[in-house]
Amino acid sequence: MPLHLYFLVHVLLVAFFDTIVLNIYMYFMLITQIMQIIVNATFLINTLRTEAEILRKMKLSTIKNVAAEIENELGININDFNIQIIQTGSGKINLSNDKKGRLSTTDINLLKTCHIHRKGCILISDDLLLKNTASENDIKCYTTPEFTAYQLKKGVITKQQCVKFMNILKKIYIRQRDIEKILKRIESW
Repeated sequence: MPLHLYFLVHVLLVAFFDTIVLNIYMYFMLITQIMQIIVNATFLINTLRTEAEILRKMKLSTIKNVAAEIENELGININDFNIQIIQTGSGKINLSNDKKGRLSTTDINLLKTCHIHRKGCILISDDLLLKNTASENDIKCYTTPEFTAYQLKKGVITKQQCVKFMNILKKIYIRQRDIEKILKRIESW
């Protein structure tokens, strides 16, 4: 075989295999990408009052304002539960004047923080105004029952842990029908 053909075949093979390796690497990175889970005070208070140990199984983050709320409300240092305190972000969010007046500074800071990471972030909140505002700003947001089912589906907690937590949560949760719907859905999982 002439040398220039050998060289051409070699270059094409190297390019072909480099492309395959790169595609496999990118696919692997996509699959293993870990979503940053940022939680608000309501989620933490509900969980700490019902099944605090479940928090140790989850990789969660929050902002300093939320950590201070938890310490003031419950006298608990969230560092004891391996919850990472992250820098408050400065993302730009769209808020109507009505929502600006009804959302707390902490809620707005959570939204700004999540907005920066919105493609790789999930906000956990049981505040429907915060959840709806997050959705309007392209931020994925789950309630505590929805997030618990998500953690079950991801294999972070067992079905038994999920059901136990939901049944305890029902005693203090405002929207008990939401819990019933989730419990019914996970029966077949």
